[in-house]
Amino acid sequence: MKMTFGILVAVGILFSGAAWAQESNDSMEKLTNAEAQVQLKLGQFAKTNANHELLLEAQKISASLNPRGDNKTTLSPLDEGCLRLQLKTLLALTQARDLHYDRNAQTNAVYMNIAPPLTKAGQGYESGMSPEAIKDPVERKAYEDAISENHRRNEKLRREMALSRGVDYALIDIWVFVKRGLPENSAARNRAIEIVTKTVSDKSVLERFNSSEMPGLIW
Repeated sequence: MKMTFGILVAVGILFSGAAWAQESNDSMEKLTNAEAQVQLKLGQFAKTNANHELLLEAQKISASLNPRGDNKTTLSPLDEGCLRLQLKTLLALTQARDLHYDRNAQTNAVYMNIAPPLTKAGQGYESGMSPEAIKDPVERKAYEDAISENHRRNEKLRREMALSRGVDYALIDIWVFVKRGLPENSAARNRAIEIVTKTVSDKSVLERFNSSEMPGLIW
């Protein structure tokens, strides 16, 4: 039985807008601390590119929805620093994704239970049974390999989904920070948009930022 997308969402990916409760720009001191923490997380991830949770943690640390400075005339150093930190984590999340990954491809299908291969006599085993119950070493090894491959696919799906959600939340955070936190047509907003445009090279991400409507979740 193929594992449904909804089930996988609920398993192991507890990621929500609660990250926005943190404000990296409450003060210049807090921003400086946030920058150091984010850099540490990104550095740790870069060593192996394996633990994507480090990037999600960095995004939460960088998060802010509320500009703090004089947003009527100019973008304050505090708010600019906060915006750049949020963009830094957005880029890290974007670059960590596998852009060639297709969750709908048959080669990436994940199953609740794996059916053991047929016996040499053409008989079947019970789906989901323990490999230890298969006496034939060749058949048992084939079954163990199939279980291992299914586990690998599941881990890959969870990683790509989590990174996609991380990008979504980071982008939503930045969109709200700029489009709702800074007055329309103000020098502060124009400067913020300029920074985003020059920093983000991914066209699809930039299109979502430039939308008049708040970006949503892709997955």
